[in-house]
Amino acid sequence: MKCHVFRGIGGVSFKYYCLFQHHTAPPLSTFTTDAPETMGATADGTAGADPRQVRDTYVYPRTADDASWIVGNKPGPYVEERSRSLYMRLGKRMAFCGIDARTERTRKQVNYPETYELIFRRLRQELSSAKGQIKHLILLLGIPIAYPRLAWLENILRSPIIAPIKLLNKRFGLAGDFFNHFDGSVDLLDDLDDHYTCHAHKRERKELILRLQELSKDFGIRVTILGGDVHLGALGRFYSMPKLKIPAEEDHRYMANIISSAITNKPPPAAVANLLARRNKIHHLRDGVTDETLLAMFDKQPGGNVKGAGWNKCTMPSRNYACITEVDSAPENQSGATLPPNGTNRVHTGETGRDGERFLGHDGHSTLHEGEEGAGTQHPAADGVSSRSGMTGGLNVSLRVEIDNKDRAGATEGYGFSSEFGAFFPDKTRLTQWTVVPPLLIAPKVA
Repeated sequence: MKCHVFRGIGGVSFKYYCLFQHHTAPPLSTFTTDAPETMGATADGTAGADPRQVRDTYVYPRTADDASWIVGNKPGPYVEERSRSLYMRLGKRMAFCGIDARTERTRKQVNYPETYELIFRRLRQELSSAKGQIKHLILLLGIPIAYPRLAWLENILRSPIIAPIKLLNKRFGLAGDFFNHFDGSVDLLDDLDDHYTCHAHKRERKELILRLQELSKDFGIRVTILGGDVHLGALGRFYSMPKLKIPAEEDHRYMANIISSAITNKPPPAAVANLLARRNKIHHLRDGVTDETLLAMFDKQPGGNVKGAGWNKCTMPSRNYACITEVDSAPENQSGATLPPNGTNRVHTGETGRDGERFLGHDGHSTLHEGEEGAGTQHPAADGVSSRSGMTGGLNVSLRVEIDNKDRAGATEGYGFSSEFGAFFPDKTRLTQWTVVPPLLIAPKVA
């Protein structure tokens, strides 16, 4: 990865990443041994220009970084550019943060520790400046973070057992699709190394989750994570251990990970999706209070076309995309009066900060809050456009799954779920009954 050829490829990739994903001016030129000035970062953290690459070419003279960027302090280990993470507002009540998980990636890390410091410093500054207006943070990660473990498979693929098969592959082409044609390594192992859940990233993953929980607790916001790159649909969740009896609307540890990928990539075989579903255990984060598992939301096969095993309700091996809609209105009772929706503008902590009567979850395989009840094709959010589910400030999520890849019309089946709104005040509030917070928390939706 540090050889000149691959560093040159990385530079070109970064150029078109800036153009087509950020819609901004790329670096003046990319890494090349023809121009030594491009082979090392300058004092401002960028590489120098190659006269040949800029000859007869107009390059926009960028005077400053985009205000939405969170720029890394130093270039990546292989790409001679600094990472570009993002922060921006999505209307009045939602914020968005996208973490650049490629520029600094190695087999042992996703991002530098100092990059996480920059990201969380920016988030805290923005949330403080918003003075309570922001209720939901959407965090974009390139890869899922709440996902089944395959550590046992990693161990097998790295063990001496694979050596004879690798030799047969090299000599006779045995199991050709199983091995990478570039360097002869197991192709699946490269994908497993990419995940936050792989052994090499466990510590980094835990620290990121705990910092997100702390952010959620300090500012009373809900965090929802977007992730993909596994070519199937699923929905993971982090939450407080059920034995703590914390309702989800008061649980700063509750975070949903919407896993939707990829609309153009071939999905994995049904056997792989079924294997992942069998590995959908209740995982315990090593903080002693956080659990994690996938939500069973695929109540039927899309359009009746069999994609996976009938018992597999957790992973959907089919092309898909996600529709996310802010919930913007409160339900009304029979008299027409507006009711405080679940988790929106009422707070209850009681003597111990718990409300056992309203707690829905028995374990991670059961419903944890009202938005998860009836998750699937019959859920109000399944249509992908509904913005009413009784949890103002929360999110309606629909995974739209392709029914038939030969259908040129691209018909899909929707599977719905609602994420809770963050309205908890866990630090100082001591109330003994439900209290209605003033209606300023129920504001009209801002496009």
